[in-house]
Amino acid sequence: MFSVPETERHKRHLLRSRLARLGFGSAAPGVWIAPAALYEETRHTLERLHLDPYVDLFRGRHLGFTATAEAVGRWWDLAAIAKQHEEFLDRHGPVLRRWRKAPDGPAEEAYRDYLLALDSWRRLPYADPGLPQELLPAGWPGGPAAEVFAELHARLRDLGAQFVRPFGTADHPGEA
Repeated sequence: MFSVPETERHKRHLLRSRLARLGFGSAAPGVWIAPAALYEETRHTLERLHLDPYVDLFRGRHLGFTATAEAVGRWWDLAAIAKQHEEFLDRHGPVLRRWRKAPDGPAEEAYRDYLLALDSWRRLPYADPGLPQELLPAGWPGGPAAEVFAELHARLRDLGAQFVRPFGTADHPGEA
């Protein structure tokens, strides 16, 4: 829960945007909710930005009159989050299939494909709060998207790094 005086409106905006980036959902004005796993990162972020005096953190269970899975659908825009995962899969699933067929492709292509996947992926862990599977809609694309990214990372990171290693460094003479 938070309360920021009207005279410090800019801090209220900063607080809301940071909570959203951390994966919080809005349960009501001034009441935001997230899985407990986000506690340490949230505490650190709020302290670093000097927003902690405006916030009270609680840990609890949903005991409302609506099923928790239904309430979660009000607190987070699950359709928008799912769409981001689906877009990632549409864009990078074919790339992974191509690398599975030709795992020893050129380092330059590995570098390009890895950077594009990394750039697409880096926003997803912040958009998706990592809710338990039983609270998500059937066919949730978050798991498959994470698997595609993990495999692209494992296949392409080191191969792509070969493309950008400096030529003839003192530690690695003649290495490309």
